[in-house]
Amino acid sequence: MNDYTGGIKVNLTEEDIKEAIHWGSENRDNLENILRCYSFGELGIYQEGGAVLTKTYGLACLGCFSAREIRTPDRAEIEEIVNSDTLGIAVTTYGSKADFLRESRLVLRQGEKIIHPVNTEITKQVESTEGFSVYRGHLVGYFPYSEIDPKAKSTVILVKERGESRFEVDFSLYK
Repeated sequence: MNDYTGGIKVNLTEEDIKEAIHWGSENRDNLENILRCYSFGELGIYQEGGAVLTKTYGLACLGCFSAREIRTPDRAEIEEIVNSDTLGIAVTTYGSKADFLRESRLVLRQGEKIIHPVNTEITKQVESTEGFSVYRGHLVGYFPYSEIDPKAKSTVILVKERGESRFEVDFSLYK
């Protein structure tokens, strides 16, 4: 799945669905492999980064967790992912106080176009990192597929308590 260059797939075929679920089930013991294929930015401790949560990613995760539970994904679970009209973009960041994410937000830039999420989820419990007064948290912005060019190079912008972070993301690399 790493050598894909066709752009985010918005309309999945039955074959795409089966392939994604199968790939996820093959990685039931290595969810990090799936996440790594959809990541951007830095993945180390105290570094910011994120993931592009496409429909294929969601199906792969469903396949992974279903295989761990020794069950077959049901059609309702599959349809919920396949029929989604938003692309999730998750970002991990750090702050100096427990509620640092309260004022944070994500936007997506493609060329001159700024796209705002229709919904944003923020971690309910921010984790304190060991040995430092630094907190780690996660934001997930859900952006309408109808406004996104799924093959475009984009900039994910995280506006936070002290400035902003920018991540260059090439959607052509994610299924």
